Amino acid sequence: MSNIVHTWSPPAGVAMNPTFTVQIKPSDESRWTDLFVYNVILGHQDGTKFDSSMVIFDFSGSIDVKVTYHGGAMNGYDIRPSSYGIDAAQTGDTLTFTTTQDDDSPRKIVIRINDSWNTENLHILTNPLETDVPAESAPNVHLIHPGDAIPLQLPEGKDTYYFKPGLHTLPRGSWVEVDLGAVYAIDRIDLGQTILKMQGLGMEPISYPNKFLVETKVEANDSYTLAYDGTDNTLEGYITSSFPPREARYVRLMLLGSNVASGWVFSNSIGEFKVYEAGGGTTNLALHRAIAGAMPSYVHAVDGNEHTRYGTSSNYGNWHSGESFFISQPHTTVYMAPGTVCYGSISADEVDHVTVRGRGILDGSQLQHTNPTPGEGRTGAIWLSGGSDNRVEGITIIDPTMWAVVMNFATRPVVQNIHIIAYEVNADGIHFSGSNHGLITGVFIRTPDDDIVMYHYGPTSHNTVQNSVLWGDDAHAILIGLGSVPDAHISDLTFQNIDVLNQQGVYILDKFTGVLKLWANGSNDIRNIVFKDIRIEAFRDPYKAAVFQFRTDERFLGDGDGGVIHNITLDNVTYQGSGEQKGLIKGVNQASYVKDVYFKNYRRQDRQVTDISSGHMDIQAHVSHVRFGTEEDQSDDAVPAQYSGS
Repeated sequence: MSNIVHTWSPPAGVAMNPTFTVQIKPSDESRWTDLFVYNVILGHQDGTKFDSSMVIFDFSGSIDVKVTYHGGAMNGYDIRPSSYGIDAAQTGDTLTFTTTQDDDSPRKIVIRINDSWNTENLHILTNPLETDVPAESAPNVHLIHPGDAIPLQLPEGKDTYYFKPGLHTLPRGSWVEVDLGAVYAIDRIDLGQTILKMQGLGMEPISYPNKFLVETKVEANDSYTLAYDGTDNTLEGYITSSFPPREARYVRLMLLGSNVASGWVFSNSIGEFKVYEAGGGTTNLALHRAIAGAMPSYVHAVDGNEHTRYGTSSNYGNWHSGESFFISQPHTTVYMAPGTVCYGSISADEVDHVTVRGRGILDGSQLQHTNPTPGEGRTGAIWLSGGSDNRVEGITIIDPTMWAVVMNFATRPVVQNIHIIAYEVNADGIHFSGSNHGLITGVFIRTPDDDIVMYHYGPTSHNTVQNSVLWGDDAHAILIGLGSVPDAHISDLTFQNIDVLNQQGVYILDKFTGVLKLWANGSNDIRNIVFKDIRIEAFRDPYKAAVFQFRTDERFLGDGDGGVIHNITLDNVTYQGSGEQKGLIKGVNQASYVKDVYFKNYRRQDRQVTDISSGHMDIQAHVSHVRFGTEEDQSDDAVPAQYSGS
């Protein structure tokens, strides 16, 4: 394999961190290349925040890396993951080392100086060389330079948004476009505001006053102009808005979130949108006239629903519509070139074959950071909910204000070679709840909340997470379960070849913790789960962390019945440290139990675990058939040691 390096610089105005100087070069060359060191923010759920450092680049083959620390004397350092076997040479305050790319498991390296866990950390996040880059001049490509208007929908014949290097701010808001069929003088609209039902999430329906704009134009190629500004609307339910008469054939309703200071501040839900001719017209000119919208359900806004049908599937709405840029057309690619920074978030609902890729940065710093009640009311980075064959590849996400990448209720979702660095509470990494036949591979995640999540939101199965590096500053590295949606069983998941650089619990330290967490709730099953080749570094604060917890009790008092955990395998899982909380296996009763857990080649402090004591674990009631073994135990004649709880 050739030794090739591909680097780029961010646009002017992007914050740099002066703590480190970083240079790289192909190992068979002599000329060093300086890298831009980005300032990224880390944090904890107690509200503390820290500036830290990051470099991003692509390479193939072997490279040499030179890192100089400018924060004072370098009295010690730690390079993770230790599985990479990096042996650095220190000269004063400079480290030099060689690393080789792995296209399946790209190198994601963190250097800690002087035992720092935050500020004096350098994140060296790499990917293989980029391939299949869209051609800027291709007829299907819509090229966007910094400062260009970004269309809500691609022009006819285009299927790719190509963001050129520089700063871009993504559009915001859900929307519905109506063709009245002819030019009319119009002077008012009716808006039937409804209750937003977050299908499958187990949350109560909610109703808020909508912030909205009404825009019009006469010709298809005209630009929209404002007819009515409803961003100050404080009324719920059915409302009528009037404005001076204007000629229009096309009318667009922009939904910009809820007009509230707390709660689900970016939610929108409407059941009906009507447009009337000036001078007292009573005919709804918009009926059955919708031609486009942010989501496939846009037709429901003008299909004649009665506004009293609150909370039905005929509504048109979204959880985070106010701040999201919606991809509404299937087979759409959003390409962020190296050196691109896009401010904002991206969403798609029930749209197939949507791809977000490139080597650019998606930056959430301009989104709302105030933590409303509930905290999940903020906006995530990329939400491609539902749909099939959607992909997120190669980009870096910084400062997501909520769950970063959400591909819930999806078929064959893929997340590959991305980086996530977050500091806000609720800024989870990747969610695959209710999704099937999905793949997460080659990712780096560092968040103050859960890294990989699959909740009991719907049936979830046959997902694989592999070849990745995880760092949980708080909460869990891998969280499977929780939620009370009926028949939302989770099964046939594989987690393999994963390095965990740190983890620590939060809130209730012995309950909301664990690198490998299975938590069956809502009378649902979790079964057929494999953890293979998982390497866990020594924890920062071992008393706050646990290697695993498999439990079926309630999350909080009153949550309801637990569930069943069955057929779990830990194969070649290693923990390098000591002093951690005991690993926990806990059932509740005869109907909510844990059964058939197999530890194969489980090692703690480089020693083979052969029983509960050497495994530093607690096995409680309603647990049966916990086994310990090695590779040799797989022979037909061998019978692994077995434990059966009460």
